[in-house]
Amino acid sequence: MITVTTKDSSKNSTTKNGTDTGGGDVRLSGISKTYGSFTAVQPLDLTVPQGSFFALLGASGCGKTTTLRMIAGLEEPSSGTVSLGEQDVTNLPPYRRPVNTVFQSYALFPHLDIFENVAFGLRRRGIKSVKKQVGDMLDLVQLGEQARKKPHQLSGGQQQRVAVARALINSPKVLLLDEPLGALDLKLRRQMQLELKRIQTEVGITFVHVTHDQEEAMTMADTVAVMNAGRVEQLGSPADLYENPRSTFVANFLGTSNLIEAEVDTRNGDEIVLRAGGGKLVLPVARCSAPTTTGGKVLVGVRPEKISLTHADEAGEIPAGRNRITGTIADSSFIGVSTQYVIDSPVCPEFEVYAQNIDRDARLVPGAEVVLHWNPAHTFGLDAAQSLLAGTVDSAGVETVGPDEGAAA
Repeated sequence: MITVTTKDSSKNSTTKNGTDTGGGDVRLSGISKTYGSFTAVQPLDLTVPQGSFFALLGASGCGKTTTLRMIAGLEEPSSGTVSLGEQDVTNLPPYRRPVNTVFQSYALFPHLDIFENVAFGLRRRGIKSVKKQVGDMLDLVQLGEQARKKPHQLSGGQQQRVAVARALINSPKVLLLDEPLGALDLKLRRQMQLELKRIQTEVGITFVHVTHDQEEAMTMADTVAVMNAGRVEQLGSPADLYENPRSTFVANFLGTSNLIEAEVDTRNGDEIVLRAGGGKLVLPVARCSAPTTTGGKVLVGVRPEKISLTHADEAGEIPAGRNRITGTIADSSFIGVSTQYVIDSPVCPEFEVYAQNIDRDARLVPGAEVVLHWNPAHTFGLDAAQSLLAGTVDSAGVETVGPDEGAAA
């Protein structure tokens, strides 16, 4: 059984405009989903507080969409219960649950104008006077002037905002977003990330967002659950997940991590001294999730942007107390804001360093001998029993899983 809980929330919350939401916590208790002998979602306890922007993040087949569909009522759990606020909705059909879902495909009615697309849900419920509600909702998504256009006359980002408005006008306790930005190009997707976060902040209801895009989840969500093989690998704020990964899967899936195989030498107060490639590295105890028995193995991790690159001729100018390793530049790529280096080092082949292009050293070219150094506080430690490649993408573009992991829908 996996139990993950976010921060506490009030059961009787209001939105920022004072509307009583009646409580919009999403609580999954022992929920799982199997298809015959295949387990798509492992038994899971998960609480999403009312009013939060929550992301289920993972690669294709990790179980995130199946989890969302069980909240929506589109999939029946094999075990466990789904509660929204104080209401157990496990056995309710989708149309009786206080949730609405926004899909990647938008699903707008092409023959109706934008006003009527948004008004559709109200009219189905027999509400005749819809002008003010629809107008307010179109203003919220900044499409008031587009009300009489047809969907095909709008951009992809505008169509997505119409889909959000149509879902929100029904006053759901929870809005479910299933890869809502996947069909947009990169620039528009980034704009819509900010738009969705703004909308969620204004309406104040619970958003549960499914995505495989790490940047998307980290830009919008208050809390992210990283899923892998039908279970939650780690849950926390975007900054905490990035800075303090607790598994190689999370370290590799959220950005890039350099992982060094090391051995515990000594423990000195709040620091662990490790041996790696003939040298020593320092790791804060608080940032190590692995056993620290003397002689034990630890994977030492550091993000590429935390590392400084110094030509070997100036190694004596590196401040004392920093972790350091030596190596040779194998490759470099200029990408505008930074230069990305690949270093051949005795402790880690293909060690990556991202250096901002502020004062570029012309000597830092392939073949140059260099010293890599960083603040020990930026180092994290992981259990060495894990796969170094978990969470990475192979040459065919397929997510690499660890030795104990499988696929889940």
